[in-house]
Amino acid sequence: MSGQREPDGRWGGSGRWVEGERVFGPPSGTVDPDWVAGMVVDRGTAPGADRVALAQAVQTAWEARADGADRAGQEQALRDAGVDAPTADAVLAALDDFVASYGTG
Repeated sequence: MSGQREPDGRWGGSGRWVEGERVFGPPSGTVDPDWVAGMVVDRGTAPGADRVALAQAVQTAWEARADGADRAGQEQALRDAGVDAPTADAVLAALDDFVASYGTG
């Protein structure tokens, strides 16, 4: 295995997601909050936001969506969770794209 061993014995990566782990996308029919959070990070649409906090926001938005909330309801759920408006917009845009791309929800 190439790469560098981390102090805790893992091989590279953040421990939350390892590069190359799922090359072709998440399993069909699932939502992966960390994957969607990575989309937000890659797009640079929520500068300074922590990836773990973004994944939590994605989970919050997804749960609201799964409960039947429309866009406004999802935004309200994110506000209730303390997510600022620009970050909420970035999370919801990435979640919409994820759903459109992977046929989830």
